Amino acid sequence: MNTVRVSSTVDKPTAINLIVGMALWMSLSVLVVQLFTVDAGFTFAQLYRLLAISGLSATIWHFVFFWLGERAMQARFIYLTTAALVIPAGMTIWVFTNPPLSYTELQWLAAAYGLGGAQFIAFTRSEKVDTSGIGWTLAVNAGVAGIGIVIAQAALPYLTTIDLFGMANGASWTTVHGSGDIVGVIAPGAKLWLGNSGWLTIAAIILATVTWQLARPSASPQAPLGSVTNRDHYAAILRNKHTWLMTLLYVMAFGSFIGFTITFPLSLQTFSTTYSPSALTYAWIGPLLGVLARPFGGWLADLFGGAKVTLWCAIVLALSCGAAGVITYNAMNSPLPEQWFLGYLLVFLVIFIATGAASSAIFRSVSVVLPLDQLPLALRWLTTIATAGAAYIPTLWYVNSTTQTPAYALFVFAAFYVVCAVLVSYMYLRNRAEFYNP
Repeated sequence: MNTVRVSSTVDKPTAINLIVGMALWMSLSVLVVQLFTVDAGFTFAQLYRLLAISGLSATIWHFVFFWLGERAMQARFIYLTTAALVIPAGMTIWVFTNPPLSYTELQWLAAAYGLGGAQFIAFTRSEKVDTSGIGWTLAVNAGVAGIGIVIAQAALPYLTTIDLFGMANGASWTTVHGSGDIVGVIAPGAKLWLGNSGWLTIAAIILATVTWQLARPSASPQAPLGSVTNRDHYAAILRNKHTWLMTLLYVMAFGSFIGFTITFPLSLQTFSTTYSPSALTYAWIGPLLGVLARPFGGWLADLFGGAKVTLWCAIVLALSCGAAGVITYNAMNSPLPEQWFLGYLLVFLVIFIATGAASSAIFRSVSVVLPLDQLPLALRWLTTIATAGAAYIPTLWYVNSTTQTPAYALFVFAAFYVVCAVLVSYMYLRNRAEFYNP
């Protein structure tokens, strides 16, 4: 059995910290929808811009942590990063309990939220892993932070309906448009306490801190899979053509997952100018399916090969995005757009499943085409670049919302997925390929 040592960062306390950071970041995807439902005075384009700012901030922080190397992947660094999230949490409480809102303040808040999305790469706490099952192992570890997405998008809409502290809770907001949470529809005229998302984050940070303090005495360091402080590895992975090919494919997979995740709730709410569905009742289902698909995709990649699974997922993504584009176009030009909503929702659930499975399949392929001692650094690089999906996807929605042509973005994505399918077939599924079906 071929084995390889892996890093010791993903224990229970570290996993909690990763979840907390992602939950804070993705709470913005909920807040922008609620800003529309309370009619805070911002256009859809402005709300999409907030998401793009947050995604850009997360990408920049990823680059910073990438160049910090091994230190940014250790438990202590992750815990300190989580503790720093008390700053955007406090900003959230202040901004939403002291109206009126300033768009400038919201932009700074969105940028601060990006720090929560900057730290979700870590490895399993285990001395040895069978490389024949590394797709599954990496998928499980990479999917830990995804739990935070589901918590934010499922729990936060309901939490904001509760007056936690009475008079001390600050100003409440009244819904003007129909809203919703995991329980069901929230009718116009209901009260929302939007600052509660900040209190949720602070409570989670306290939990993470206490867990770390209790677990720290029993922590025992183990040798990492490969050093990411070796600067020779930086040059090696960036000179390797397969790094760039896998980066493009990971942009297709994880870039699409994280970009659609942060954009999906608002895209549901803006499905039609004449129809406002209860977006937050359904939005969390897509990311949940994507998170669940990660270990499944890793298992399939271990069984059938990473390139084959990636190809299947790319084809599914191309067809699904094309279908979503057609549905969106028809809804925008229909007197009854609500009849298209269910189809739009179901197609996007397929998209989330495909992006989750493809992400793990590509991790499997990377572990084959690159030296194992360079794998942690390579995975950090792939994730850094692909996180930009949380910036460019809401940016495309921002552009298309100003021109009333949201379907065009989906057609562009479909074309990109076709290109990725052709690339996988040519580079990794030809008989004379350097690496066949890695």
